[in-house]
Amino acid sequence: MKYFFFLLLLISAGCKKADEKSKNGTVSASHVDKTMPPYKEFISSVQKKTGKEKEEYFFKFINYDVPQYWIHTPWSFAGTSREPRKGTIACGYFVTNILSDYGFDINRVYLAQQASSVMIKKLCKDVKYFSKREDLEKYILNKDKNQVYIAGLDFHTGFITRENSDTYFIHSSYIKNKGVVKELTKNSQALNASQTFMIGTLNY
Repeated sequence: MKYFFFLLLLISAGCKKADEKSKNGTVSASHVDKTMPPYKEFISSVQKKTGKEKEEYFFKFINYDVPQYWIHTPWSFAGTSREPRKGTIACGYFVTNILSDYGFDINRVYLAQQASSVMIKKLCKDVKYFSKREDLEKYILNKDKNQVYIAGLDFHTGFITRENSDTYFIHSSYIKNKGVVKELTKNSQALNASQTFMIGTLNY
């Protein structure tokens, strides 16, 4: 009988641990929708949208669709993959490849290889600079909801989005070559390791 209660205790602890992982703001492989069409087919359907439809859909694309498809695609400094979970993807190429797939008319390779400040100044409006992550988050929370930003760090870049009172960093993380993740900004090792923050508002 005592072994039965011990087993129940282990199961309970395991469930608690799994629940904590689901609440830490990071999208995991278990959250991926297996019914989604292949990426190339999906992008083809997106590109058929009208300009107005793309304007309205852009936030959902970056905040939901991109993490669903690209999560766990590994990072490497020279990664240039155009397809999720095939090859590797560097942080700059992750941003420009995604935007190119959506229909942005940009010099994808050139911008991916530049400092993030070049890309942000070229593609964004309302460019701001911060020295603390907390100030960056306060700025975003005082702006409109459903907005996409490009963030430039000391040596890194990615998208930032806001869901209600939560702000997320969607990027190809160099931390342990983790690759593409969507994580709460307050929990992001890459964000917390940076001493400078540049951000610009991105609209289609």
